[in-house]
Amino acid sequence: MTMLWGEIEVFQGRMFVTRGRFTTGAHIADGASDEQLGQTILDVYAMPSEPWKNDRGPWRDFCTNVVGIPADRYQPEKSARVFHSNGQWTFGTYSDPDVSIPGDATPGELGAFVRRELAALEPDWPTVRCAAMETSASGGLVVMPAVRSSLVGPARLVEAAAGPLLAAVRAALADSDDEHRDHRDYLEALAAVGIDPRLLRGAARFAVEELSTGTIRIIGAGSAGNRPVEHQVRLGSADDLAAVCDEVLRMLPGLPVEHLPPGTPTGESFGIKMCWLAVRGGTVEKVAAAISLDGAREAGWEEGVEAAYQDRVFVSPPAAGWIFVVGRTLDASMAAALSARLAAEVQFFGNHRVVDYAECALAVDGRLIRHVYCCEGVEGCEQQGEPTPVEIELGWSDDWWIDQDDVMRIAAAWSIDPHALGVIESSPRPGLLGRIDE
Repeated sequence: MTMLWGEIEVFQGRMFVTRGRFTTGAHIADGASDEQLGQTILDVYAMPSEPWKNDRGPWRDFCTNVVGIPADRYQPEKSARVFHSNGQWTFGTYSDPDVSIPGDATPGELGAFVRRELAALEPDWPTVRCAAMETSASGGLVVMPAVRSSLVGPARLVEAAAGPLLAAVRAALADSDDEHRDHRDYLEALAAVGIDPRLLRGAARFAVEELSTGTIRIIGAGSAGNRPVEHQVRLGSADDLAAVCDEVLRMLPGLPVEHLPPGTPTGESFGIKMCWLAVRGGTVEKVAAAISLDGAREAGWEEGVEAAYQDRVFVSPPAAGWIFVVGRTLDASMAAALSARLAAEVQFFGNHRVVDYAECALAVDGRLIRHVYCCEGVEGCEQQGEPTPVEIELGWSDDWWIDQDDVMRIAAAWSIDPHALGVIESSPRPGLLGRIDE
């Protein structure tokens, strides 16, 4: 039997069967029997989907004419995949284990199965409007609307006090409600009101989300290593924004921040889909010479990291006792050779999620003492040397497989997680940018 698939969703208490987003679907009427539900699933799944592959017109028609709402407002509170494959029907979400029944189930049995599993799902109520807040190193809170999880303009810098915060949150919620207006992007919005984005590094952050249930969800998170930590969640009434803002101000002192004094030179975060060497001590010039950096010129952190993602090589200024060599053309074989040339500890890290690539290497006194290499097509991680304490903590074994998150955690233990560089003081001198002959 050809594989049949689609989604069963609940939106505002009503059930719909679709062939997946951007195709089409049908409404399951209130009071429909299990047999009617199962038969509707079969009928919708039998519709050809290929003609709609690159055309969202049918999806807009479904949302407007069947659901009764514009397509950009369709945000189900429950959603699950239901598909027929390998002789069985399977009901699955992206967070819970799949559940299956025999593929020859009658329409009534299929409908009863889907209805039972859907009823057991906890609703994830969608966000209708959202205001976001970040603390600033110069004091106060930056309040901005959020549209589809992205912070956009306008930005407002207000005191961390009830009155100013209430006015800013009310305005941001109203701004986020209009998804079709010409919002300025995050950096443009900050620049428009003279806010340096570097002042927001290491911030405590809040999201004030108005849910489709008419309640407000407050999500607060502090910062550790320039990453969100210590999430706190509170629920309140959308009718009492003053109480919501009071709760934000109450939560604020309990969230850790990592702001450095304004004007402090810092590094620039990087790490995902990147390779880098971490060199303990030394000077920028010595490291650049040791890697035979060609055409070197001075560059700051921001320019250097951006260029490294374009296949250049950046030797960073010193930060917390380390110099970083950043570039996608680097490889782990450089660690031991560079360690010998500089008489220094040198580490290598690399990752790329698309090809399931992750690699770490540690060299001391010119000798490679630890190396882990994982990549698509390789059976098990290749390992050399004894696992370090952080690897054991992460669950090391003989058939261990690491990913990009493990690489960052190992980097944090061995030297510095490069995501944290935005909140670590750096030498004010520039680094060097150039190329390495392959």
